[in-house]
Amino acid sequence: MSTLLVSLWAVTAAAFTAVALVRLARRRPAPPGARPARGVVLLRPVDAAAPGELENLGTRLEGVEQIVVSPRPLGPGRHLASDPPAHNRKLGHLKAALRQLPEARGRAVLVADADVAVDGALVDALLAAIDAGAALAWAAPHPTTRGFSRGLLVQSLHSFEVLGVMSPGAATVCGKAMALSPAAAEALLALPDCIGEDLELSRALDRRGLKVVPAGRALMPLGDRGVLARFTRWMQVLKAHRPALFPAVPLLFACTPVLLVLGALTGAGAAVAALVALRLVAAAALERRVALHVEWLLAEGLLLACWLGALARGRRVRWRGRDLKLGEHGALE
Repeated sequence: MSTLLVSLWAVTAAAFTAVALVRLARRRPAPPGARPARGVVLLRPVDAAAPGELENLGTRLEGVEQIVVSPRPLGPGRHLASDPPAHNRKLGHLKAALRQLPEARGRAVLVADADVAVDGALVDALLAAIDAGAALAWAAPHPTTRGFSRGLLVQSLHSFEVLGVMSPGAATVCGKAMALSPAAAEALLALPDCIGEDLELSRALDRRGLKVVPAGRALMPLGDRGVLARFTRWMQVLKAHRPALFPAVPLLFACTPVLLVLGALTGAGAAVAALVALRLVAAAALERRVALHVEWLLAEGLLLACWLGALARGRRVRWRGRDLKLGEHGALE
């Protein structure tokens, strides 16, 4: 590959990074006057919980009624028995809870995966966004331990904070922790059995002209367990729901490792150095701490490997021990 082509690629990726930094800086602040949570339902859909997840499920918050929606009781607290026939078990659990629980109707409902450590700040941020007029509020996943997951989800351009300001079309959503308005709950009940139900829910709300906003951070203390399989499946979700954006992963989001090699082999070192410098600045901005953060570079390599894995697997997805086939918009067979 010629020096000119490598330089153009690096400059394009650097410009993309610069635009992301500008948009992050221009984000509107969270709505003022976040209220304390009172009498809100928190749904925790889960099939089987690891020890760390059981600890998360055991957390209690004043004014928040946590309901674990699962085939059998998991830990202390209230339990709703659910064993849906759907391929997407999480979506099936949520539909069962929204249909069966009277206290989940006609009001805002919180949803959080078992690997999220829910605290008062997260609850208040999500509810404040609903109070401010959002139909759906979601929290960016924030691993609290160093590693690939933190590098990818906090420091890199694949951070959901960046995706939220850079993705065209329906708003980017991560379903790790959400607040559903009654309108969003109604739309969720109408979703087909699909993978990436959070993205499909965002599309449904976008068609109705309803607002989807990010709010707060979903703290995830469990680290890199199953990281390769999880992010490969994540790439398959992207490919199924937003196929036009799928090529952007190696071209813009996970290009730095490749460009470092190409820059060393050609004369494009200056352009690649500029890209690396901007991504270091982005990592510090996303970490909200001035320091030399480098986990994002390893995470880009991981993301590129997962993208290649998703490309090789085509429509086949391995999820929760089962082999499934993906249709349009993530429909499962």
